[in-house]
Parts: sequence; C-alpha cells; structure tokens
Amino acid sequence: MDIQTQKGENPFDEPSRLLRGSDPAQVASKAGAIWEPSSPGVGDIVIGVLSDESRVAFPSIEVVAPPPIGTFSLKLLTVLYLANTDGAPPSGEWLAYRDLPGGRFYEPVVKRSIEEPLASRFGADQEGFLRACDALSGRVEGFGDVSCSFALFPHVRVAVIVWLGDEEFPARAQLLFDANSTHHLNAFDLRMGGQEISSMMIKAAAVKT
Repeated sequence: MDIQTQKGENPFDEPSRLLRGSDPAQVASKAGAIWEPSSPGVGDIVIGVLSDESRVAFPSIEVVAPPPIGTFSLKLLTVLYLANTDGAPPSGEWLAYRDLPGGRFYEPVVKRSIEEPLASRFGADQEGFLRACDALSGRVEGFGDVSCSFALFPHVRVAVIVWLGDEEFPARAQLLFDANSTHHLNAFDLRMGGQEISSMMIKAAAVKT
C-alpha cells in the first residue's frame, strides 16, 4: 500500500477498507499491538508509535494520537502498518534506504530532505542528538560517532547515524532500516516515517531540560 493517491482521493480509504474486512484481534496480534474490545467487533487497537501510543477505533478506523505523534503522516502510516503487516518481527539486520526494495528511486529525496538536515543539525551537537534520542524513547547504538534506533512501530525499527564534522570532513548522517521493515510498509511509506523521525528529533533537541 502506497500513500500516494490520485488527486482528490482520501489516502485513508483503501487501508481502512482492508482493516474493516479483518479480524481486529488478529490484526493487533500480528502488529504487536493490543486489542481492547468494548463489544463484539468493536473496540480500540492500541499501538506503540515511537515514544507514545495511538488508539485506532474499530470499525470506524479513526486514529487518536497525542502530540507529537498525532501528525497526519503518522496517523496514516499507523493505518497502513496495521493494514499491511504480516507479523514479521525485526530481523536485527540493518539496511541502508537504497538497499530496501524500491529504495533506490527515492534515495535522492531521503538524502536531501532527511539525512542532510540531520547532519546539519547534529553534526556538531552530540549532546543534542542524545537528548532527541531520549525524547523519542530511542536506543543508543554503536554506529558512526553517535547513533540511535527507534521503534517507529512495534515491528519497524529505524536507526539514525551521525558522523560528526571536523576540519577535514563535513558532518554526515544516514538512515538505516531493519531488513524486515518492508514486511510492513513499502519504501515510500518508510521514507515518510524517516521524515517524521527526523523532524521530531530536530524539534526535541531544541528542548533543554
């Protein structure tokens, strides 16, 4: 399922239709989420999204999510994830975006709109990077000079790596995705997820505690 649609179409329509034709308890089980029924076939799917939880009402498929995960894109990605996941857990193997199926087509966009802004913001601010990592409930990793991975959804992990700049080399950043991520979202959707993570990290780094 691709969140690109024809002009005038609602991108929620097709994944919502798929979900309404599914057993919500089975959907939640495959997605690593929780099904909270209120009556037969009616209830909420509660799913972890980065640092918080979203609730997806069934069968209306209305998404309720608090800031900062209540953006249009993350709500849509939540519905797409639930509609498409096959339940495959993270593999533990990391891939660059270009190595995902379909990733080479969008790689220039990822570099320009996600990786370069991350390098610009965090290339000389390791403390800010770690602050943003903590704010999004990330897990520090051992890649590059500083890195962190995030559970975009229960079975979709995304890592952000930064190499700090110095007199000889400019700072650079890279996204990595768990190799099983395309069992749940396609390359275009994962690019959107990476964009949300990047934006949230940059905003979180500005908040000093």
